[in-house]
Amino acid sequence: MNKEIHVLGLSGGKDSAALALYMNQKMPDINFQYFFTDTGEELPEAYEFLDRLESIICKPGSKILKLNSDKDFKWWLRQNSYFLPSQRARWCTLNMKLFPFKRWINSFLNDGYQVYSYVAIRADEEYRQGYVSDHENLHVKLPFREDGIDKTGVI
Repeated sequence: MNKEIHVLGLSGGKDSAALALYMNQKMPDINFQYFFTDTGEELPEAYEFLDRLESIICKPGSKILKLNSDKDFKWWLRQNSYFLPSQRARWCTLNMKLFPFKRWINSFLNDGYQVYSYVAIRADEEYRQGYVSDHENLHVKLPFREDGIDKTGVI
């Protein structure tokens, strides 16, 4: 039996939400596992938005999985000399988003799954690369880029 899982990360922003809606329409037979990497410092509105989105995109019996770092945001902030994360200092993305994702996804990879990860990078974001996998069973998909969908198409 060929084991596979299709995962799609939600940030709480418009692009990832639009991708979830788009993939639900484009691939309705796929049971996506949606996930949100939670820093614990999100605005209440972000959680409310995810709850509403969950009611639209998740099939009955499934939910948006919340992944967490092993340390909280304040701990990582202290480790980074109270320097807030930015495009140049991406410690939050690395420690609170990518590491929890890798830890979670590795459980599937170690069990022999083919993992398809869908990322909301648009066609007009040539400068963005997204997560690069070195595992032969982890396949990163960029549907907006592949289908030529830019910011206008997302909105």
